[in-house]
Amino acid sequence: MSADPLGSPTSHERFRLWITDVEVTPGNSDPNCSFSAMMFIDHELVCNLPTIDSTGSLRWSGLFHCNVSPTSTVALRLWRSIAGKSRYFNSPPSVFSEVDEETGEVTLELAEAAWIVTIKLLTSATAGQLFPDKLEKLAIIERAYNSLAADSPETTKYLFKHALNFANLAVQALPECNAKVSFLIYMKAWEQLLEQRAQLDDTIQAILRGLTGIRDIVDIAGQASDGMLAAAMRRSKESIYGILTLLENASVHIFNRLSTNHLAPVSLEEAGTDQSFDVETYLSRLKELQTLFHSSWSPILATPTEIAVADDDELLDTPQQGPHTSSTIDTYDMLRLLRPLDPNGYDPRQACMDGTREAILTRIVTWTQNRESTEGLMWISGQAGMGKTSIATSLCQRLDGIRALAGSFFCRRGDLDAGNPLRLINNLVHELAMWCPAYAQEVAYAIRANRRLCNSHFDLRYDGLIKKPLQRLKSLSMRVNLVIVIDALDECGDCESRKQILDHLHEMTQIVPWMKIVITARPISDIHDYFTEKYPHQSILQLEDHDAISAIRAYIEGQVTYLAEKEHWPSDSIDRLCTMSGGVFLWATLAVKYIKKSHFPSLPRLQKVLSKQKSPVTDQFDALYRKALEMVIDDEEDEIKAAYLECIGAILAISEREPLATPDLHYLLLVVGQIDQLTLDQTIKSLNPLLLMTDGRCIRFFHPSFKDFITNATRSGRFHIRLDQFEAEPAACCLQVMQRDLCFNICKLETSHHVNKDIPDLKQRIDTHIGPVLQYACMHWIDHFIASPTQGLVKAIHKFMEGPQLMYWIEALSLLGRIDVAIEGLFKLVAVDLLRFSESGQVVSWATDARRFILSFYDP
Repeated sequence: MSADPLGSPTSHERFRLWITDVEVTPGNSDPNCSFSAMMFIDHELVCNLPTIDSTGSLRWSGLFHCNVSPTSTVALRLWRSIAGKSRYFNSPPSVFSEVDEETGEVTLELAEAAWIVTIKLLTSATAGQLFPDKLEKLAIIERAYNSLAADSPETTKYLFKHALNFANLAVQALPECNAKVSFLIYMKAWEQLLEQRAQLDDTIQAILRGLTGIRDIVDIAGQASDGMLAAAMRRSKESIYGILTLLENASVHIFNRLSTNHLAPVSLEEAGTDQSFDVETYLSRLKELQTLFHSSWSPILATPTEIAVADDDELLDTPQQGPHTSSTIDTYDMLRLLRPLDPNGYDPRQACMDGTREAILTRIVTWTQNRESTEGLMWISGQAGMGKTSIATSLCQRLDGIRALAGSFFCRRGDLDAGNPLRLINNLVHELAMWCPAYAQEVAYAIRANRRLCNSHFDLRYDGLIKKPLQRLKSLSMRVNLVIVIDALDECGDCESRKQILDHLHEMTQIVPWMKIVITARPISDIHDYFTEKYPHQSILQLEDHDAISAIRAYIEGQVTYLAEKEHWPSDSIDRLCTMSGGVFLWATLAVKYIKKSHFPSLPRLQKVLSKQKSPVTDQFDALYRKALEMVIDDEEDEIKAAYLECIGAILAISEREPLATPDLHYLLLVVGQIDQLTLDQTIKSLNPLLLMTDGRCIRFFHPSFKDFITNATRSGRFHIRLDQFEAEPAACCLQVMQRDLCFNICKLETSHHVNKDIPDLKQRIDTHIGPVLQYACMHWIDHFIASPTQGLVKAIHKFMEGPQLMYWIEALSLLGRIDVAIEGLFKLVAVDLLRFSESGQVVSWATDARRFILSFYDP
């Protein structure tokens, strides 16, 4: 993180300084003359400027940073070589505090040779001048990249936007930290990333993947009101400054790896770029700083300590006198008529492990305390087993800690009490009354006036016990927003009653300004439709967008590490358990309980789980899948069942290779007209609890065990499908898409004399002319065919290969940088047994020739 402006009276300590250019004027006019230079800071050699042997300007550009004090000096030694004879010229040192803050320039004189050396620094003033244009560039790039498929190679580069958004957040909330300089450093690295077409190395990919934690911080801050943001950011200043500095270091590494940095430090030349960045240390430190941020972030103006010691009556900023205060109603006698569940509320044993799901919890708590937002209802959406109940429980604990929890209710399907909408109403009324004395008085008066309210129908009960009492408390002022948490709403009542509940919950948040409500639920169709159609401006938090792997690893390691060491498990056992969890907490919990429960050595059970053999883990997931399918597939409608299973098979076959966005999946499957759009749309909507929409776009089933279930006749019964039967249709779709859309010079290149890496706008041309569906078809048609070869497909391949489309396919893969797919695919096509199909001999012969042709030109 960069320091105060040079020469600032507060800049007494060492600070980070950025140099972007070194220029010597006049330039070189002698073609036989070459120049190089050495830069010294505080009399120590810090940078060797490489030789310039061409005429014209003498300018070295790049990124160089060092820690200096206001009294630090800089000097340059310029080397001139003519016909093998060298001479050097030394400049007198100049003090950095004398830099021109507006231009960012410090000038050195080489009086002996009449040269002027200008060293350009990135100061707060120059950063301020450049910042608006670069911020606009970020917005333009974000718009372009928002259309990317979630699994596109470009998506990894796109992660770097989180660093830029974080710096911009610091600029807005902490202007004194000079984060505009950090923003510009990050932008230099991102510009290099966006121009990169080759595969990124492992270190850079690890840096980029680590930025998902920065995204969480930006999301959290985005939930805060303007009034709370600056105060909360100041409380988290230490972690923010540390993150800015750490991301600067990572940006410099990326810049050095992907560009020619003429200002690379001497230490980097000695170590080499491959050894210059310790990515493990970087990621560990980044995680520490993120944890520090979450622990220091507080979305409320009063500190937790101040709130914790406040009396109940101090919850109200101003005392309120209700119209019934003077009555002799025995308030709590009346409230007992509600008959709340006992026990009621949250169970702390179900909370998340300490230190896990911090980003999600902090984001939700911040949202609940934003008084400037009109959003009053939040839906935490996630498939079964994703940890919604644990998150809801931990949320209740945090809200309790700041005295903002007004009530909670944990629904359970099949439970006469916990799955009953009427018990939900009574319990929420009782809990809110226990927390808010003014509301308790209003409810008690309503019950005294009409005791039948406690047992009336849903709408009457809501109107008398919640709506009218809250309307009388509109002017009540609260120190904190009160929050109601309802877990597993999808397990409460039926479709119609859930719509009633949601309507009333939304209305409650509109009646009084100090109430927020958070629900968790699977993405079943009625709740999904409610939020997307009726109240699209309410907040939805998708758990699938938040990686749970680190939390699951912490849980598994905490539960079985001792056992693994004691019984000498294979070294990769915990890694394999984490991978097999697929980000689903329920799987991890069931697997750990099953492994630990044995009275004998646990290794046999571990091996059973890792090999996907039948166990309580598979049994519970089988039951979950069976129940979900029974809810959407009518047993008596064979036609409907067949349509659903056909769609499931197609989604499985395609997502196994590369999940596609919903519109692209439509386009691919509809091209041969086997599955109509309405059927596919309804299937996806009905199966939402089992599907993941990564980044809101690409479709796949939420856990790998679904494929094991649906393709095993013993486990899935009447829902069983043979996956190979559903590979032929995507294969036919791919061939038809390629037959129709491939063409000569598909990207409209002006010349074929340039290699791909020398075409500056190749990516834009690919995005325009080779869309996601055509890319998928080119990449995967052979795999689909091999999984389910048919006579019809062999005939289609024969047609594809006998014309120019085969060469157009090779051209398209070349432009995509995936000629390896053609080589490997054609090899598999030649190797597969096709003798039973007519025309197969010609297909194999053409495939063999095509592969030889590619290999004769291929340069890996």
